[in-house]
Amino acid sequence: MTLPIHTTQTAATQSRPIFNAITQARGFVPNVYAVYGGLPDAMTGFAGLTSAFGNGSLLPAEREVIQLAVSVANRCRYCVAGHSAFAVDAELSDTHVQAMREGRDPDDDRLAALARFARKLTTDRGRGCSEEYTGFLAAGYHPDQALEVIIGVANKTLSNMTANLLDLPLDAEFAPYAWIPKADAA
Repeated sequence: MTLPIHTTQTAATQSRPIFNAITQARGFVPNVYAVYGGLPDAMTGFAGLTSAFGNGSLLPAEREVIQLAVSVANRCRYCVAGHSAFAVDAELSDTHVQAMREGRDPDDDRLAALARFARKLTTDRGRGCSEEYTGFLAAGYHPDQALEVIIGVANKTLSNMTANLLDLPLDAEFAPYAWIPKADAA
């Protein structure tokens, strides 16, 4: 399946303010957003979900843990590379990022509980997560933050599906962080 990767100039007029906002925040519009440029309502929804996740109480490094856990679970080459890059700005340690890229938990009890919870929500779609939820709470997270994790899982699943279906090319900014899922590397 091929869809155009829009620029600010080729995006629908209603999508252009979102392109400008993403460019201002990130310095560029990642391809996973750019493909939505011709669909203003979808672009608005995607950007809104991303904003809701980003404006919660979780720290930037915690949000990257969620996004990496979900992306690895969904075997999304594009999003693992992207969030490996974004983890630098979020001050998530290289050691934690590398562990997650390898399918392991970060070497931090709190972040590991968060990663396990996000991964379980992703793989089991919210069913049978009581052990991971209990671990999440025991690590010091608040019950309301479980809803923030769900928003993060939903947002990342949307971008993972988009990137996987379209086999999106990595943005130049993500290329140094290219990733191949273990099952594909064999």
